[in-house]
Amino acid sequence: MLNFSEFQDYALMTIQERLPEEYKGAQIRSHEVEKNNGLVLHGITVTPEDSNIAPNVYLDGYFKQYEEGKDLDAIMDQITHTVVSNIKAPEEFGNIAEKFQDFEFVKSNIVMVAVNTQRNAKLLSQIPHKEKEDLSLIYKVMIGRDSEGTATITIRNEHMAMWGVTADDLHELAVANTKEILPVTIQSMNEVMREMFGKDGMPAEMADVMFEEMPPTQQMYVISNAAKVNGAASMFYEDALSELSKKVGTDLYILPSSVHEVIAVSTDMGTPETLSEMVREVNGTQVSEEEQLSDHVYRFDAAKKTLSLADTTMEEIKKAAGSENMSVEPVAEGSRPRHTRR
Repeated sequence: MLNFSEFQDYALMTIQERLPEEYKGAQIRSHEVEKNNGLVLHGITVTPEDSNIAPNVYLDGYFKQYEEGKDLDAIMDQITHTVVSNIKAPEEFGNIAEKFQDFEFVKSNIVMVAVNTQRNAKLLSQIPHKEKEDLSLIYKVMIGRDSEGTATITIRNEHMAMWGVTADDLHELAVANTKEILPVTIQSMNEVMREMFGKDGMPAEMADVMFEEMPPTQQMYVISNAAKVNGAASMFYEDALSELSKKVGTDLYILPSSVHEVIAVSTDMGTPETLSEMVREVNGTQVSEEEQLSDHVYRFDAAKKTLSLADTTMEEIKKAAGSENMSVEPVAEGSRPRHTRR
């Protein structure tokens, strides 16, 4: 059985052989891509001779299928089919490399995304960002959007230098653009469930019976954006939280469901400690590592219009992070252990 390195090499060789004649001159390369929370995926790109844009196919999922017993040739057929189906870039992406150098094009398409600061330390050292409690807002250029999702490019330090702009410039543009391009959406959990079951064909009358309205202080509210992708950044729009707080009649606790959405509840719904326990349990059992945002709960103070950590402090988070990075070296009997930083 092939190990992952051998699987990668075999995929590179096999795809080259299986490409249609018109793409035989394509350049095929393997590379690693660091995703959210430090997750590293292993991909291959196939760049046609007359193009500077290439489909990126990640091999990690295919290797898992192979480990689970799927036929190797069938997997290679899948990979090749995915490559060939996507090898021709959409017309609107044809000159995206040229457009990306023009800040006049870029500036109206910059949006912000929330990520966990500690889990993305390496990435954040390479990209402009703004820290907010234990989270950071990073910036992306939206280059396409359709019913299947959004296409974005993460802004890196070298892009910022090329454009001659600052991180503050990007943040100001992203705050304004995101509100317009990906407007905030707030739905009660009842509304979300009605919508889901309605799509599955449930009659509205039955939904009315199953999902009776509850008092606002007992409701859970899902906060995201219109695309339902990377919508957790919507928690930083104080005006939207203020309106929800007025509706609920109390301050709000914000529970980070994932990078795509957060859940707001009345501060009457529990303590920050019990709610954070729930968040940790959900993260550990139901949310993929790549999509996790934080294990902590935030409080929106309606009077001050501020959002801050509710179950801990940044000092405690930094202290805990320091403890996690300590290790004890094995020593000979009679020696004192030495603590070293990784």
